[in-house]
Amino acid sequence: MSNTVLFTSPIVSQEQFSELVGLSPDVIRAWINRGLIPTVKIGKRRLINVAKLTQEMMELEH
Repeated sequence: MSNTVLFTSPIVSQEQFSELVGLSPDVIRAWINRGLIPTVKIGKRRLINVAKLTQEMMELEH
């Protein structure tokens, strides 16, 4: 069984990311504050940069 999560957008809200990975929004916010998840700020919202996160994870596998 694979633990693959598919994203349809290069950026998602913190809430969407939280639901997709099965972690609480508080955990996601803490990871963002610690710089563990790449984000992009659009207006007043800070969104998860899924494209960059995927690229970073792929680089770790090599």
